[in-house]
Amino acid sequence: MKYGSLVIEKNDYTVLKKYLNSNLYLVDYTHQDALEMLDKNLETALVLSSEDMPNDIVRINSTVTVSSISNVDYTFQLVSLQDEDSPNQKISVTSTMGASVIGRSEDDVINYGPPADSISLRIRKVGGVEADRVEV
Repeated sequence: MKYGSLVIEKNDYTVLKKYLNSNLYLVDYTHQDALEMLDKNLETALVLSSEDMPNDIVRINSTVTVSSISNVDYTFQLVSLQDEDSPNQKISVTSTMGASVIGRSEDDVINYGPPADSISLRIRKVGGVEADRVEV
């Protein structure tokens, strides 16, 4: 990791903690795994104010491009749960992909998928955060 730990913007941290606290008991195990990953990541993340955030950190509303080892790119916008729209490449921060990239930076490598079938993806580019920030 470029910065030694995940870096989360303070507002994103608050939104994620509230969501985690309201979804403690889920029956959907895939979703539960993503929430557990988020919770674990938030425990050790460096939380910064908006003005102190580096430009290459994945935040809610960032546009992210990931690349596989075979150089296949996929670009999506990381959004809050209520704004998820997979056909339009808007991926929820509470999905497995979203939980894997939030707080990471350009050139970080993530493992995506179940352990037996996971693939390595490199974060190639992080675009600016849209003006419609998620409010707490």
